[in-house]
Amino acid sequence: MDAGASQPLFLEQAEVIMQKLSGLGPQQLMDLMDISTSLAEETAKRHLDWGGPFHPGNARTAVHAFHGEVYRALGADRWNASDLDYAQEKLRILSGLYGLLRPLDLIQQYRLEMGTRWSPASTDSLYSFWGSRLAQALGSEADGPVINLASQEYFKVLDHKEAGLEVIHIHFRERRGQQYKMIGTYAKTARGRMARFLVQERIESPADIRSFAEDGYQFNPELSADDALTFTRENSTDS
Repeated sequence: MDAGASQPLFLEQAEVIMQKLSGLGPQQLMDLMDISTSLAEETAKRHLDWGGPFHPGNARTAVHAFHGEVYRALGADRWNASDLDYAQEKLRILSGLYGLLRPLDLIQQYRLEMGTRWSPASTDSLYSFWGSRLAQALGSEADGPVINLASQEYFKVLDHKEAGLEVIHIHFRERRGQQYKMIGTYAKTARGRMARFLVQERIESPADIRSFAEDGYQFNPELSADDALTFTRENSTDS
C-alpha cells in the first residue's frame, strides 16, 4: 500500500509549525483545542515524537492516515492501484499542519485543526501563516476547475480569487419540512462519497458531477448555479 509513497510538499513549513506545537504541554493543548486530559497527553506525546525523515516504517500515506467521517466514506482502503494513482494526480487534502497533501504523501499523526486560533509565527492564525502558498500551489497544478469538497473551515485557507482558481462548490442538503438544510454529519459523509465517486469513475467534466446519485442524493438544479452544485435528498435516517 505504500508503493509510490511521496513526501509532503510543504514539509519545511510543517517542521516550523511542529517545532512550536511540540512545545505545548497537555494543559495548554487542553485549553487550546478543548480536548480531554487523556487525549491532550496522547497528543503531546505524538507531537514530541514527530519528526523525519518520513518513511513507511514511521508514517502512513495521508489518504489512509485520517479516520474522520469523510475518510470513512471515501473508503480508500478498498481502492485499487489505479484508483490510488489517479487520486495522487487529482485529489488534494488540506491540512492545518501539512498545508496541502497528496493522497500518497507520508505523514505522521498530529492534532491541529485549520481553524485553531493559534499560529507558530507572528500571525494570529494558521490562515495567516499559510497565506497564499496553498492557493498558488493548487493553481499551479489545476488544469480545470477545482471541485471543492472541503469544509468551510478548511476552504477559507485558499485565497482562490487572488490565485485565479476557478472553483465549483459542492453542497449537500436534507429536506426538513418545506426546506432543505445542511446537516453537518450527513454532509461529511456525502463529501467523502462524492470524492470516491470522482476518483473511481474518473470524472473529468464538471457536467458529469451531476450524475452523482448515492445514499438518496440527487442533483437539484433549482438550488444550483454554475459554480455551486447542490445535491438534495428527501428523507434521511434522522428526521
